[in-house]
Amino acid sequence: MRLDLFRRAATLAAVGLLVALPLAPASAQDRYPSKEIRILVGFPPGSAAEGTLRALVNAAGKYLPQPLVIINKPGAAQALAMTELAGAEPDGYTIGMTTDGFLALTVLQQKMRFNPEDLSPLLGYSQFKHVLFTRGDAPWRKYEDFLAQAKKEPGSMDYGGAGSGSAPDLLGKVLARDAGIQMTYVPFKGSNEYIPSVMGKHVKTAVVAVSGIAPQLKDGSLAAILVFGDERLPELPGVPTSEEKGIRNTDVFNSILMLVTPKKMPADRVKVLHDAFRKAAEDPDFRRAVEPTGLAAKYFSPQDVERRMQRAREIGVPLLRELNLLVN
Repeated sequence: MRLDLFRRAATLAAVGLLVALPLAPASAQDRYPSKEIRILVGFPPGSAAEGTLRALVNAAGKYLPQPLVIINKPGAAQALAMTELAGAEPDGYTIGMTTDGFLALTVLQQKMRFNPEDLSPLLGYSQFKHVLFTRGDAPWRKYEDFLAQAKKEPGSMDYGGAGSGSAPDLLGKVLARDAGIQMTYVPFKGSNEYIPSVMGKHVKTAVVAVSGIAPQLKDGSLAAILVFGDERLPELPGVPTSEEKGIRNTDVFNSILMLVTPKKMPADRVKVLHDAFRKAAEDPDFRRAVEPTGLAAKYFSPQDVERRMQRAREIGVPLLRELNLLVN
C-alpha cells in the first residue's frame, strides 16, 4: 500500500511538473514591456514638438524598464507616421506622438490612408500657445491700436500663417469674426517664411506658437499683440488674452502634444504606459526641460483629449466648410 501511495504521489508530481513547465516562459513573455518601445513621430528632428517629446522620453526612462526609441517620419502633415502606427501590431511596442488638432481637424482636410478611429489617445503632455504678433516698432503693437487700425481701414490688416485651414489661419478667422473686423490671410509654407516677412514689413501681423519667436520677443524686434487662450503667459504678463477681449473658444486651436496607441492594444499595457508617461509629464525634470521651448507642460487625460477634439470639431468644421477645405 505504501508503494502504491508513493507511485501515486510521484505520478501527481510528474503531472504537476509537466503542467508547470509551459507556464514559465509564458509568464516571462507576459511581462510588459520586455523590449524597446518605438514612438513614431510626424515632426522633424530639432523641432520644438520633437524636442519636447525627447524631454518626456528622458523623464519616462525613470518609470519604464525598457528603452524608448523615437522614430522620426515627417511628411504629409504627420500622416505618414500615423498611417504606419495605425497598421502596426497593437502589442504596445509601437506607439506614436501627434497633436489633438491633427486627429480632430487635419484628418478632415486630406485623404488619409488610415482610419483615425483606429488610434486612441494615451495622454497629452504639453500644449502650444499661439500669439498674434507684429514688428516691435509697429504702431499697432498694442491690441487697442491694432483693433483701431483694422476698423479704420477694413481689410488692410493682413496676417500670415502656415497653410490654409491651419491653427494660425483658423485663429485669425475667429479673431476677425468675434472682433468685428476684416483681416486678409496670407498663407506661407511655414513660420520660417512668415516670421521674416513680418520683420521685413511684407505682412503686418502673423499667428505663431510663442516658442517660435521667443528670441525676437526678448530682444524687442517683435511684439506680441494678443495671446490666444484664457490664460496670460508668464513670459508675456502684459499681453492680454483673447478671452479677455471677447474672442471665445480659441484655446481649442492651441494644439496639445499627445501620445497615441493602436485602438486594439490590450488594456493592461495601455495602463502601464499611461501611468509611466503621466509620471513623466508631471516630473519636475520634464517641466524644467520644456520651459525654454515656450510650450506649456501639462498633463491631459485621455478623456480631456477626447473632449478637446470634440470641441475643436464643433468650432473648426464650420470654418473649414466655409473655406472649402473639408475633404472627409
